[in-house]
Amino acid sequence: MAISKVNPDATEKIDAYLTTVSDDHRPILDLIRKTVHAVDDRIQEDWKWRAPCFSLDGLICWFVAFKHHVGLNFFKGALIKDTHGAFVENNDDDKGNRMIHYKTLNEVNPAVIEEYIKQAVLLNEKDIKLDFPKKKVIDVPDYFDTALKENTAARKVFNGFTDAQRRDYIEWLTEAKRETTRDKRMAQAIEWIAEGKVRNWKYMNC
Repeated sequence: MAISKVNPDATEKIDAYLTTVSDDHRPILDLIRKTVHAVDDRIQEDWKWRAPCFSLDGLICWFVAFKHHVGLNFFKGALIKDTHGAFVENNDDDKGNRMIHYKTLNEVNPAVIEEYIKQAVLLNEKDIKLDFPKKKVIDVPDYFDTALKENTAARKVFNGFTDAQRRDYIEWLTEAKRETTRDKRMAQAIEWIAEGKVRNWKYMNC
């Protein structure tokens, strides 16, 4: 199996990133980082989506500090046996990744992380890939299409988005239960799209 390329500046970027997080989150991230490396000395630090990642024959996991918790996301989490019930996402959806949330350092169980990392490494070594049916492209609602046509910058960016990126915005709008909520979201969506931002850009701003 070919060795996957990692960002040569990853360790430096991760070190710099850790200086920007809160005093509450830093110990959690430090422990996760230390635990991942303790599992297998072949694991390399990587940097993707402006977030700290870990790779061995492909991406294993990544972590990031959110406002109220730290997230440890396993790229092939849907294929990992969640023997400890650690993942916050359901296993019956069609997302490949699964995330563990930590609000305090005491919640971090290195043994659980080690077990899941070993599973993830084995999946990569066996070249087992996620295989989900491709989602059907969602039609753009008329009201959203009209708003996009009224903003040239937003329309150009939106047309350049991937199907998944467009779907994220459309689902956010269509899930609104009130028209006022939908309109508020749509105004925000147009602003973000015009700036080139995907729906979950806040979580990737690391």
